[in-house]
Amino acid sequence: MVAMSGAQLVVFLAVALIVPLGAFFIAWQAKGRGKAKGAPDIPAAMQPGPSDADLEKPRLEKLQGWSVAFVVLFAVMIPLVWLKEPSNNKAQTEALLQDSIARGAQAVQLYSEDNQFGVGCVRCHGDNPVLGGGTNIYNGVLVHPPPLNNVCGGKSTPIHSAIHNLDDVKQTIMRGRTGTDMPSWSVRFQGALDDQQIQDILNYIVSIQPDGGVKFKDNVCINPKAPGFLPPSEPAQ
Repeated sequence: MVAMSGAQLVVFLAVALIVPLGAFFIAWQAKGRGKAKGAPDIPAAMQPGPSDADLEKPRLEKLQGWSVAFVVLFAVMIPLVWLKEPSNNKAQTEALLQDSIARGAQAVQLYSEDNQFGVGCVRCHGDNPVLGGGTNIYNGVLVHPPPLNNVCGGKSTPIHSAIHNLDDVKQTIMRGRTGTDMPSWSVRFQGALDDQQIQDILNYIVSIQPDGGVKFKDNVCINPKAPGFLPPSEPAQ
């Protein structure tokens, strides 16, 4: 073993003593850092937290910011929705009308396995064109009822001279015509069809009027200025 000189021994002892003392001093300083001189030694978990104002202010500001954003959103969206509402309503009404016409087109045809909504108006009023000609047979007997593809012609079509408006067409379907082969179809008058089915057939009949040659100027179903037109509130003469 190599013996240390006196100088080396002094240095070794100094380092061995200074290092632990320095570590203890640093730890002691770190423990007391941030404390006011003479302050009580209170554990961190028991020390007072931030004030209510410091805690609530950021949250309050965030809520106020979102409130302003939503107010601006509604201020923009409500007028936009309001402006689009008429066109949306019109589009929805048109879509419902087209669905009704499609159901009416099925209703006027004969009942079959593929067409279980069929009522069979074509049996008497004709199938070629629909409700306006072709084969008109009821229970094996040839019949000659008026065509319905020009029923809105009003007084311009003599055979429909009693039709003065759309309500007349509807009432004829619902009530039938006394003294003719036209029965009542509405459940209100001992018929078989509910109000929606009657309306579907009515909408379909109106939809085929141009094909029957009824011009708008003579169409008493949709043109109040047509010759012979009477308001629905006035009885037909």
